[in-house]
Amino acid sequence: MEEILLTYDRMLTSMMDGEEKQTERVRSLSLAAAGKKARNALGNISVEELRKSRAGIRVQVLEEAGFLTLQDLDRAPDAALCALEGIGEKQVASIRRLTEEFVESMAAYMPIRIDPSDPENGSLELMEETARLLRCRRVREEAGGAAASYHAFTEDLRRRLLIRNSLRWLLSGREKKEMTAEAAEEMKEYLISPGFERIRRLAGIYQEALDMGQKEAAKDFASASADFYALIETLTSMRSFGPRIYGSVPEKLAAEIDREPLDLKTFKGNLRAYQAFGTRYILHQKRVLLGDEMGLGKTIQAIAAMCHLSAGGQGERFLIVCPASVLTNWCREISRFSSIPVRLLHGSGMMDSFALWEKESGAAVTNYESMARIADRINNRLRLSLLVIDEAHYIKNPDAKRTANIRLLEDESDRILLMSGTPVENRVEEMCALIDFIRPDLADQARKLAYMRQVPEFKEILSPVYLRRQRDQVLGELPPVEEKQEWCPMTMEDLAWYTASVMTRNFTDMRRVAFHQEDLTSSSKAQRLCEICREAKEDGRKVVIYSFFRETIRKTAALLQEDLAGVITGSTPAQDRQTLLDDFSAGEDRHILLCQIQAGGTGLNMQAASIVIFCEPQIKPSLTRQAVARVFRMGQIRNVLVFHLLCPDSVDEAMMRRLEEKQKEFDLYAEGSALAEAADQLFDKEWIREFVDAEAGRYLPASGLSEPGNLLTSTDAIYALRDYNKESREDLSDSIM
Repeated sequence: MEEILLTYDRMLTSMMDGEEKQTERVRSLSLAAAGKKARNALGNISVEELRKSRAGIRVQVLEEAGFLTLQDLDRAPDAALCALEGIGEKQVASIRRLTEEFVESMAAYMPIRIDPSDPENGSLELMEETARLLRCRRVREEAGGAAASYHAFTEDLRRRLLIRNSLRWLLSGREKKEMTAEAAEEMKEYLISPGFERIRRLAGIYQEALDMGQKEAAKDFASASADFYALIETLTSMRSFGPRIYGSVPEKLAAEIDREPLDLKTFKGNLRAYQAFGTRYILHQKRVLLGDEMGLGKTIQAIAAMCHLSAGGQGERFLIVCPASVLTNWCREISRFSSIPVRLLHGSGMMDSFALWEKESGAAVTNYESMARIADRINNRLRLSLLVIDEAHYIKNPDAKRTANIRLLEDESDRILLMSGTPVENRVEEMCALIDFIRPDLADQARKLAYMRQVPEFKEILSPVYLRRQRDQVLGELPPVEEKQEWCPMTMEDLAWYTASVMTRNFTDMRRVAFHQEDLTSSSKAQRLCEICREAKEDGRKVVIYSFFRETIRKTAALLQEDLAGVITGSTPAQDRQTLLDDFSAGEDRHILLCQIQAGGTGLNMQAASIVIFCEPQIKPSLTRQAVARVFRMGQIRNVLVFHLLCPDSVDEAMMRRLEEKQKEFDLYAEGSALAEAADQLFDKEWIREFVDAEAGRYLPASGLSEPGNLLTSTDAIYALRDYNKESREDLSDSIM
């Protein structure tokens, strides 16, 4: 028994002591990768650069001999260079020294690209070691306190275990025997206790992390590449060219912002270098407009700023105002990346939540419409450490009531953060209306100089208040695919239709949550879909929208008809599909393509698009993978953003939870493998039957839909669904039900 305890004690000690060695390994591989990339870049540097060194190197002789770049010199043997007239050993040594200085200097700015699909690029070992370090760090974080307690407990038991063999037992006195027996019994009980089971589990997970192979590392990288790159940047202190991180912020101001303290002890994530600067920018400048391009993590930077402000434990209070469609997202992201308590100020329980937030502080998330009810309760009564206005273009009209409600809180807020992913500088008057809220002096200046908005100096004038970075500036490695779950709380109409579907126990109808109603203006998913499409249009991106259901496609097409390039379903002839794709790729005005996933998910190249939206989770995960693959393929020049529209407390959440639970068991990206085939059976008839029964038990007793006077009576719902199903019989025939 003692040996078992000692074995796990040694394992835990090794685990906690392994951080430094693993960290150094990743740092070394990162620097080597950057150095290799920098050395390859020597081919872009002319030997003329050696003239500036004033080292007396005869550059003309080198050029006449055919050595035109530093790469030519780097690859040439010393003897070949010494054979040239006027080039001796001393000059060769100078050439080598200067070349290494170029490599070292460039390596500090080289973005590292990890490409799991290219075994020749030298980054696979770095990917594996980084994946191990990230996994091991998570285990260490969980095991930290337990490891220290276990070591102390083990040492105490060993100290009291005075007798270790039968001979000593015969020769020992009663006191030693009693102490030894007591320690042995305690040890025996501990070895079957939940505490020891936790130690075994942590040790096992840690060993699995150490033993992970390239395939597992590639899966980790695919799902969380930002964590890999953030860690590499942190460990190597790699810099990026100023504009990549600082946008148009002048060097002097950028240096001041870089010195801003940043306490992220309570932040549960990893910040990229540009995100860390953005967080410091928010804190240092206090009242700003963060305009980073869609997908660069504006929300994460806001949460990191909140974590810093709350680190002192003084009961800081934060308020986030956003469109209703992203309320749930904000709450989930705050909970995921911080320990800040978060309250949702929306719906029937809004005032109760407000009272708790008022009493306990933390973060509150509300929408623009709800601000009409709470603005007066904050004005002159509560102090806000940070006021966040998401999708800030909602308050561009100074005469609108929603704008007035927001501006009531100007004096109550220590810091104000406006967020907008659209390039607001393209419409100076709208931009000035936003900046006028936080820096009226700069807004006046911008209006006077609007005629020069395309000139760099104009952006520098705005730099104290407006920070915008684009993906190709800050993400040198361009991570190919980023997936985001967009949680859309059901509207009353969504809920009524969904509950009616539960009443009829029709799983296929349940999957259409938020797309049942003919008028999609009352659909939570459709609202968010329109917002994503609008932002994509502002950003010059094309969008592919997928759904399994033709009725969803039809209704969405009617909603988006002004920007719609075309619709592809199973009945679209093959030649017409290609014509639609050609028009979609070449066109500029209509940037949206709608596809039934069975038809648009395979056999088509859609690399003109860089945003993919799924209206519902798919029964077969392979359909999702194939649909994304149509967009992310050779010829794609922009990173791909994938949005999954989901309703909480519905079949969507159950399906996503099922996928997450099975993530480690099934490789969803292994084409043609038995695992991929098994993954496509996640939602078999047994699972569907159990889920429908559970959902009926959860929804029906509380719904009251069968009572007179409600939105839909039981009879109304059944008749409505009967007619609805008649319209969409083709959808139903395709379903596994």
